[in-house]
Amino acid sequence: MVPVNNAATLAAINQPSDLEVADLLRGAHTAIRCYGWAQTEQPAGRGPVHALTAIGIGTVGWGYDPRAILNPHDEARYEAAIARLCQHLGLPGAHGDSLEAFTAWHDDPGRTPDDVLHALQDTSRSLEGYQPDRVFTPSARDVTSVHQGVLLTCYGEDSNYMATGHITPALMVAASAECNLHLTGELLAGGSPQDRLERRVWHTWAVHWRDARGEIWWDVDHDRRTPGAVPVTILPGD
Repeated sequence: MVPVNNAATLAAINQPSDLEVADLLRGAHTAIRCYGWAQTEQPAGRGPVHALTAIGIGTVGWGYDPRAILNPHDEARYEAAIARLCQHLGLPGAHGDSLEAFTAWHDDPGRTPDDVLHALQDTSRSLEGYQPDRVFTPSARDVTSVHQGVLLTCYGEDSNYMATGHITPALMVAASAECNLHLTGELLAGGSPQDRLERRVWHTWAVHWRDARGEIWWDVDHDRRTPGAVPVTILPGD
C-alpha cells in the first residue's frame, strides 16, 4: 500500500459528511443544555461551557478538553462544524477565518444562550435536510411503542424517553418504565426510586419531520408558537 501524504488527499479523506457535522452540533447543543452556557472557554465538567468547548464535546465526547490536540479526522469535523455555523449565520468567516468570525459573534456582549442554542439546532437540522413541508405530528406508527396510552420514543445511548403531549411526571415514569422493561427486560434507570425519576421529567415542545429518505428527526426546545410544534414530555436517561 502506498502511503497517502498529499495534503489535498488527506483533507478529502477526513472531510466529514453533512450528517456527521449535524450529529456533532447536536452533541454541542446537548452539552450546553447539560452544563449551561458561558462566553469564556474552559474545560468541560467545570460549570457552564463556551460553544467552542461544546463543539469539542460533540466531536470527541464528554472528556473533551480544549487544550487537547485533535487527530486529523476530529479536527476536520471540528472545523467543518464551525464553518457550517458561520454559513448559517451569514458571517464573513464562512469561507475562511471561521473560528475568529464565530468567536466574535458568540462573545458579543448582547449574545444570549438561546441565540447559541438556536444556531446549533437550526444549522444541524438544515444539514439533515429539514424542509417545512416535511413537518408532521407523530402517531403511534411513528414512535417506539405505546404504553398506558402514552406514545413513547426511546432515543440515545442513555435511553432517554420522549412522550407526545404534556403528561404528569408520574405517568411519564410509569409508562417509560413499562416500555423499558418491554425493550430491554431491565428496570428503568437501574430501579431508581419513583420520586427521583419524577423530578427529572420536564415539558417542552418539539418539531418532528422526515428527511428525503423518510427517516424521522425531531428538534426540542421550541414553544407553542413554532409552526408544527407539538407538546412533548422528556425523561432523560442516565
